[in-house]
Amino acid sequence: MKVKEILAATNGKLLQGDINADIRSFNQDTRKIQPGDMYIPLVGEVFDGHAFIETAFQNGAGSIITAKEGDYPSDKIVILVDDTLKALQDMAHYHRMHRNVKVVAITGSVGKTSTKDMIASVIETKYKTLKTLGNYNNQIGLPLTILRLQDEEVMVLEMGMNNLGEIHELSLIAEPDIAVITNVGTAHIGNLGSRDNILKAKLEIIDGLKEDGKLIINNDNDKLHDYALHHEVITFGMEQPSLYQAADIVSIPHLSTFKWRNRLVTVNVPGSHFVSNALAAIAVGDQLKIEPEAMIKGIESFELTKKRMDFYSLSQNMTLIDGTYNANLDSMMSSIDVLSKYKERKVAILADMLELGEFSEDLHRQVGSTLAKKKIDLLICIGKEAKFIEDSAQRNGIKETYHFKDNEAAIRQLDTLLKPDDIVLVKGSQGMNLVEITRYLMERYKEA
Repeated sequence: MKVKEILAATNGKLLQGDINADIRSFNQDTRKIQPGDMYIPLVGEVFDGHAFIETAFQNGAGSIITAKEGDYPSDKIVILVDDTLKALQDMAHYHRMHRNVKVVAITGSVGKTSTKDMIASVIETKYKTLKTLGNYNNQIGLPLTILRLQDEEVMVLEMGMNNLGEIHELSLIAEPDIAVITNVGTAHIGNLGSRDNILKAKLEIIDGLKEDGKLIINNDNDKLHDYALHHEVITFGMEQPSLYQAADIVSIPHLSTFKWRNRLVTVNVPGSHFVSNALAAIAVGDQLKIEPEAMIKGIESFELTKKRMDFYSLSQNMTLIDGTYNANLDSMMSSIDVLSKYKERKVAILADMLELGEFSEDLHRQVGSTLAKKKIDLLICIGKEAKFIEDSAQRNGIKETYHFKDNEAAIRQLDTLLKPDDIVLVKGSQGMNLVEITRYLMERYKEA
């Protein structure tokens, strides 16, 4: 992005440097600055990035955007703006609108990242593709992702939110050609108050949708299905009749297969929710005129982002399913479904799902009843809210349950509770720090 383009995008003032210089990389973190980067000092609740401008230059930054005038090294490019965060977002929007690129945006209560990765895997079979990395899906991460664009033909952008209005802003920055909503669940219901409000927040993804853009939704989700009945959308589903429909679904511990328009599709990760993700990827690929055979190859080559659902072989023929990245009701249910496919003794180590507010007890109890329905053999609960999981599981017939106040207490008892050949699922909200559990298991039961 040339300096003169940055000035046009931000209405900034060039204090020093070459107006025709080309800036190819942008960073807001001085610890990750690479030579030639433009440093963007953002102002947060605790830190003001302007305090680290000197460090950015020392680490190799060649230019900065700043909201503060000062004395800067004469060989550096310096652009003055009113607000550095708004400037970052304006630059991203300008970059998106002045490059020949298609934008696919994905949001949803659960499955955003895996759906994004699967869609990108399909698109990569035909187009040079840029996708969101890690959790760069918010008001800072999404603009930084867009500014990574060089010569890619399609961008696949994940959009996250905690409150109403946030996806609205992201959609206006990205102006997607295709928008995908994976589902409307209970994540952040403590902030938003109801699933209807969560639906409203997710639908903000269409606020910036191009005039001829397409909205693709999961027709199996109750809230999205009701929406589809009254709006012109593209649907995918396994249960509800949809434009992109899966048939003859087979889900076993390590993979799933299904038929789509009489073609066999293999998803090399377990869980029926990944079949849904594959349908979303097919729906997007079809809009981008990718051949069916190429889309199927893209799905078959898909690899799941680490910590979403990692599988590890332990000693004593035990298997660990690591789902410690995060948790809400929908992802809990999906993970329990995967665990239920195994014939061996099934162990669930579950901790609190956070940010559920007044809905917390009811949603944790739903997890407990599902564990019983799926015939999980041993339940180990950790945390205050997880007590409701245990109580519900007991009431619905699970006989072997344990509850611990924290990870340390649970770890002290794990050796007496686990047995050879166990399949062990570990899942809870990130704030519960269940990596302490998985780290212990991987060290204690390390394969020889």
